[in-house]
Amino acid sequence: MSGRRMTTGMITGTALLLALGVVLPIVFHMIPLGGRIFSPMHIPTFLAGLLLGPVSGLIVGIGSPVLSGLLTGRPTFFYMIPMLFELGTYGLIAGLLRPWFARMMQPVGTKEIGYAPTLLALIGAMIIGRAVWFVVVVWLAPLLGINARTTALALGALGAGWIGMAIHIALLPALVRVIERSRRGANNVV
Repeated sequence: MSGRRMTTGMITGTALLLALGVVLPIVFHMIPLGGRIFSPMHIPTFLAGLLLGPVSGLIVGIGSPVLSGLLTGRPTFFYMIPMLFELGTYGLIAGLLRPWFARMMQPVGTKEIGYAPTLLALIGAMIIGRAVWFVVVVWLAPLLGINARTTALALGALGAGWIGMAIHIALLPALVRVIERSRRGANNVV
């Protein structure tokens, strides 16, 4: 979306993924540790960045934890603040890196973005987003008067998310490809 205006389709897609960012965690929290292991709120954020661009990714990344917190009470305030930074970073960076990797790796004139730029953008966004989350938790805890034990528990939760990240790496690039192909197919049918 870099340099382009948001179209009605992009606004609709952003709203749909924002709603999914609230609904998916509800479903996954029905499974013991499902939310921590699968990181379901991350899925719509990555999809927004990868499919719709950095602005949509940022909106879904910041909006999902806020809306979910207001509507369901999850995440709690302590977890919401770092999540705002983490998920916002995920969506923004995924949206910035994917077209950059595509320009670097694909032949000029290629319309379809290949698997590799999507995968590299996803991994790059995950690394940067997790680093931002870590910095915010370490920085925020003393400001909020949160003791070292609570901070250690929060940082321990970071470890559980690696399973979800592996699942996201395995599935999201293929899902992005399927969605883009189906969108192209729908646009060709008149």
